[in-house]
Parts: sequence; structure tokens; C-alpha cells
Amino acid sequence: MGPEWVCDEWEVEGDLVDENGARKTEEIKLWRRDPVECIRELLGNLVFRAFIRYAPEKLFTNHEGEERIYDEMWTADWWWDVQGLLPAGATVAPVILSSDKTQLSRFSGDKQAWPVYLSIGNIAKSVRHQPSKRATILVGYIPVTKLECFSKGKRRSLEGYRLFHECMKAILEPLTVAGKAGVEMICADGARRRVHPILAAYVADHPEQCLISGCQENFCPKCSVHSTALGEPVYSVMKDQTLVWDFIQEQARGERSFEFKELGLRLIDPFWRHLPHCDIFSCITPDLLHQLHKGVFKDHTVAWATSCLEGGAELDRRFKAMPSHPALRHFKHGISLVSQWTGTEYKHMEKVFIGAITGASDPDVVRAVRAVLDFVYYAHFEAHTEDSLARMDASWATFHQHKAVFVREGVRDHFNVPKLHSALHYALSIRRLGTTDGYNTEQSERLHIDYAKRGYAASNKRSYIQQMTVWLNRQEAVSRFQAFLDWAISARTPHNTSTSHTLEGSDGDVDMEDEQAAAAMGDGVPQYVVAKNPGLRSVTVQQLVHDFGCTDFVRALEEYLRDASRRRGQQLPVAAQFIYSSTRFAVYKRVSVFLPPMRQVSLLPIKDVIRAMPAQSSRPLRPAVPAHFDTVLVQEHPRNADSINPLEGLRVARIRAILSLPLSYGENLSRDPVAFVEWFTPFRTQDPDTGMFQVSYSTRNHRRRVSMIPITHIVRSCYLIPKWGKQVDTTWMSANVLDKCTKFFVSPYLRHHDFVLYRYLYDRYAS
Repeated sequence: MGPEWVCDEWEVEGDLVDENGARKTEEIKLWRRDPVECIRELLGNLVFRAFIRYAPEKLFTNHEGEERIYDEMWTADWWWDVQGLLPAGATVAPVILSSDKTQLSRFSGDKQAWPVYLSIGNIAKSVRHQPSKRATILVGYIPVTKLECFSKGKRRSLEGYRLFHECMKAILEPLTVAGKAGVEMICADGARRRVHPILAAYVADHPEQCLISGCQENFCPKCSVHSTALGEPVYSVMKDQTLVWDFIQEQARGERSFEFKELGLRLIDPFWRHLPHCDIFSCITPDLLHQLHKGVFKDHTVAWATSCLEGGAELDRRFKAMPSHPALRHFKHGISLVSQWTGTEYKHMEKVFIGAITGASDPDVVRAVRAVLDFVYYAHFEAHTEDSLARMDASWATFHQHKAVFVREGVRDHFNVPKLHSALHYALSIRRLGTTDGYNTEQSERLHIDYAKRGYAASNKRSYIQQMTVWLNRQEAVSRFQAFLDWAISARTPHNTSTSHTLEGSDGDVDMEDEQAAAAMGDGVPQYVVAKNPGLRSVTVQQLVHDFGCTDFVRALEEYLRDASRRRGQQLPVAAQFIYSSTRFAVYKRVSVFLPPMRQVSLLPIKDVIRAMPAQSSRPLRPAVPAHFDTVLVQEHPRNADSINPLEGLRVARIRAILSLPLSYGENLSRDPVAFVEWFTPFRTQDPDTGMFQVSYSTRNHRRRVSMIPITHIVRSCYLIPKWGKQVDTTWMSANVLDKCTKFFVSPYLRHHDFVLYRYLYDRYAS
């Protein structure tokens, strides 16, 4: 059995009176579980044995310890600081809380739930991210009530804040004693430890961050900056928990505290004031979804940059004409008609937005947008060093250098926006608690499905919170038993976990000695993957030229075959010496390569799909499909082992066809597929405004330079954004823009992998 549910009931008396002259009351029910017992279950879960740490660590990029790495919570400063405050031999359980109100009823009704989730920083963030692992436990449902017994306005709002803190105080009360004295627990490795559960991080969106810290929403929930100074990149002193409580008490006594007003505080009794070793203002973590993607980027930067353009129609035309890519959503109707945005849409717009405004916007607008995007991508790093944190802060400083353009264009009068100000706290939070991917509110949004919405759907919609707790208990019992069976089966299966792997990063290496490292290295991942059988088994040379656009195909293939035979010191087979327009080849429609593990992005290889498909005409019940000939990065020349230039030897090309050469051409030549490509000009300098490399089609004798290359020379796909000019050519469409346009930008924002390559690593090399 897991931790039991308890229901606390009490009555709230309001300031309104009923028809009899009696004060109105409202009944409150708080459903909660003991957080200490939840932590005991997490630490003792054998499923997490390979993914738990019991002490802080320090990681460095090299053996000399020259540059520190911030990754998991146990690699950051908070754990080290708290460990020094506890008795020798004590084990810290960093408590990670998250809460978020969610809608339960669909289409009609106003049923809501307010779940409070708990996890611990001892468990690797890659495991905490997976809802199926159940490394996050529901510890309570805060009552959602309208408090109609209080008068509308400020009084009712204030009582709602007070109710939240009273409920959180009841939920977290067991942590007060346990955090001070410690609790003996049997951990997943079989050892008995004295565990001190201490609140380390609280994941919430901005309104809830202000609710937690007890301040108004136009103030910063973390530092003492005034609401009228949020627009300047000035670091303010973090709020002091003891002083804040003193100011609240002074205000409650009617002393009219000046600091109470200056900090925008609310008259509450905060739940965190008795929690040991807790600094609630440092606990509040960055919120990538609401602060950056939705707030800083979509609600502010996009709106401001669009207002600086002559009209939204031009921006829509550019989004419609963007080339397609398997990893990118194509906004075929533009962005002005999108009525409901999600986190996914925000992220996909970020990939192409700076390319869409280039040429039509003031250069300072482009530089400001670029700075915002760079900050967003740096903030997403899953592992940071002091260098990457410095570059992240430098990006934000660049935004402030160019933000005056929005005032000059009449778009803004000030920048006192809390979500803009929050960016100043990202580097400090990462150093203190680890990287932001461990505390993303997107995880809470996903947990609502398992811990609230499904339980509500299974209820009869009356007293649904109680029924949801029963349903959840049963689901957890089933999951617990299934986990035991899985563990029992794996324990009987012999396997070797003693192999030590080295995770290669961009500028160093980190040793890891667990099963996760084996998966991280992608053992057994092939260099490329194609279909078992080619999708088009009999394509003539004439069709390759006409349908695929393989101009000079015969010459390119003959050159490739002669060079390959010469390198092997072999004579070219007779069948390969005579190629006619009627000669047939088997053609693949796509190939997949794998982006290598990179500590800033992912510990696992990432599949990258590359297409080379001709247009398909419409058929009954099937619409026409446009051609897709993707652009790629090719290792054109061998890389110098001593070079630190990450782009050395790489060149952009466009794949026109992926061929399987016949066995009659020789076993060595037919072992791997080959690709017919059109070359672009080499990487030279970055555009000063966008920071992107500019390329164009490489030509020879006024014709596009083409060649045949082994498929193994393809490193990854890449994304080219057309250089539009002041206005986009009305004949350009997504299906033909790569053919009609002559100059392109190589986007560093398609994937975080690309950002690390084109922006972070290259900027380090260039500087």
C-alpha cells in the first residue's frame, strides 16, 4: 500500500451576511497525503536504483577541473550548501514541488482541480520527466472554491491567497520535523540512511509563483526590484525570507511598513516560514513554457516585431513560403489566423521567426529578436558550463542594447514586464539548482492527465475529488505490482552493468558508470537507416533527370564510379561503364541518420529523417503530394584532427535522389546507397544582424555544381531560410522556394543540436 489519503475539513466564516443576519460560511475540504511517506516510497523504489544519488557531486569538463558542469540537482550549489548545515552522515532529499490549477470538465461546466505534485532531486531528471516512471507523486488537492462568503474584490482575492497558504501548510507540516531531525529510510540500494527532506525547488507559472512568495503579480517573486524598474538589466538583492515575514507582521499590526508596499507583499501567513533550511525565493525555478516560449517570445517579442513591420500580410506570406522539413511545422496559412497556440506552436515559430522578419525589419529589431532566441535556446541546455552561462547572459544583455528600437517605432513605452525581468535570474537558478529542463512546467501540464483528468472522467462527477483519490490509489497499486514483476524478471536475467562509458561532450568528457550511460552512448545505433526495400524499384535515368531534377546525372555517376574504383585500385566493372537514359536504378524515398549524444541537448542519439521524394499527383481520396528534396550537411573533406572549428570540412548540399547501385557495379560500390546532391557555397562569415551563415547554389560553367556522394558522408539535415529582400516574391511557395530563390540563410534554430553547432561551438571557436 502507498501513502494513505486524509481529508481535512473546516468551515470558513466570511464577511457577508445572509437573510437572517448570520455570517455566511463555506465548507472547505483538503485532500492530502504525508509527503514524508511519499519520499520514503520514492527513495525505496528499486526501479530507480540506478538513477538515484545520495550525495552532491561536482562535474568538470576535463580532468584538471578547469570548467564546472551544471546538470542534475546534485551537481549544483544548493545541495552542497545544505549538506554543510546538516550533521555528518545525513542524507538530503531535495523536495521538488509543483502545483497548477487545471480544468476538469469539457465543453461545459466549471469543475477544476488544483493538484500539488512532489518529487525529489535525488532521482535523475530524465526519469522524473517520464510520467510512466511515476517518479512524481500527487500529495494533495488544494480546494478550488469561489469563497462567496466574502465580499467581491480585494477581500475575496486576499482570502483565496490565505486559503492556499493554509492548505500548503497542512500538506507540508510533516516536513518541518523531518527536515530538522531526519527520518530513517531504507533506500533503493538496500542501505539505511537518515534522510532530511528539505524543500529545494517549487515549479509554477508566474501567477502561482507570486502566490507562493506572497507578492503582487506585477512584482518579481524572487528579488526586491520595484515594479517600475523591471525593464532594466539590473540585478537586485534577493528577498530575505526572515525580513519579508517581519514586514508582513508590521503591516498586520497596522504599522504601515514602507518595505511591505515597496516589495508588493500580501497580508498572508506564508506556509514556508517554518520549513527548515528553506529559502522560498531561491526555490522558485525558471519556467520555460510560460516565461520564455509564451511570454517573452510569443506575447512580447513576436507582437512587437510584427508591429514594426508594415503589415501582418507580408509576414504571413513568408511563413507560407517557408521550406518544409520533417522536424518543423509548416504554417501554411501564416500565423495571424492561428487562434489557439500551444507550447509546440511557440517552439516551431521560434525556429523560423528571425528568418521571416529579415529584410523587412529594422536591423535593430532583427538583432533584438536574435538575442531573445539565443537566450531561449541557451536556457534550454540540459548541461551548462560557466562559459555557456556567460553566453546566455550576454544574449540577454544584447536584447537590452537593442530594445530601444521598439520605443523608437512607437510599439512600447516601457519594458516593466515581470516575465522579461525573470530572465536575469536564470543563470543564478541554474548554478543553484541545476539546469532548467529539470523544472519545466510542461511536466505538470502532462501530469494533469494522469492525476486529475482521467480520475475525474472515471468518477460520477459528484464529490469527484474523493472518487479521484480512490481511483488513483487503485492505479498506483496496479503500477506498483507491475513494477515489482518487471524488477523480479530483470533480476533473474543476467546482464552486465559494470562497463564504464565516457560521454563525449562538445569541449570535454564526463565519466558515467550506470546503465543510463550505455543507452546514452547509443550502443548499436547504425550510421544510417533506409527501408528494407527501396520505395521506387525501377527508375530510369530519364525519370531521375525529369522528375527528381538530377541534372548531369550520368556525368556525376560516372565520375563517382571512376573515382571509387581508382581509390580501390580496381578496374571499373563493364556494367558500370555504359549508362544510358534507359538505365534503371532502385531509389529510396528517405534516409535517416542519427545526431550524436551531446550533453547540452540529449544523452540519447536523435533520429534525423532526410527526404528525397518527387511530386506525386492526386489520386482518388488522396491529394497531390509536393516534392521534398531536403538540404543536408555533408562531410565534403576530411576533418583536421587538431582543428577546433566545428564546421571544418562541412558543406551544405541538397539531396535530389538516394540510389541503390546494382550488384553488377561491384560489391564494394553497392554496399551503401549513394546520393545525388547539388552543392551550395562554403561557410564563410556570419550575417552581422542575424548571426546566420549565408549560402547560395554553387555553380560551374553557369550550371549548378552536382556530384554523387556516399550516403555515409551525410552528417545531418539542415534548414535553409530564403533571403526574401524587402518583399517576398509572390510566385514563391513552400514547394518551389528552394528552386526559385538564390540566396539562403542556414538556420541555427531548427533543433537545439543545430544551435549548439552553429551558434555555441562556432562562436567559441570564432572568439
